Amino acid sequence: MDSERTFKKRDVELAELSKSISHPARFQIINSLAKKSQLTTKELVQELPLSQATVSQHLKILLDEGLVCRFSEGTKSIYTIEWNKLERMLTLFQKMKDDVMIHRPKRNCC
Repeated sequence: MDSERTFKKRDVELAELSKSISHPARFQIINSLAKKSQLTTKELVQELPLSQATVSQHLKILLDEGLVCRFSEGTKSIYTIEWNKLERMLTLFQKMKDDVMIHRPKRNCC
């Protein structure tokens, strides 16, 4: 692939991060963790209208992308936000907004 046809590193990173938050359960997980700092899997299940297995699947996606961290305390898994990664994602969205909205026409098409 020639260099004119490759994507910017920042765009690829934002696309990957966007996939990791592409479900409302993951938004709720991040919001819950932001409010309470750290939660166990059981506590997250109590906050979501989903089974433990489904919550665990969503947590794995967030973990794999680095948006949350997990540590063990005895037999419990405790989750927290990886604040630097979340801030990076929000910064990339802000840059995208700045790059795109500068070209917005005065009238909307619809």
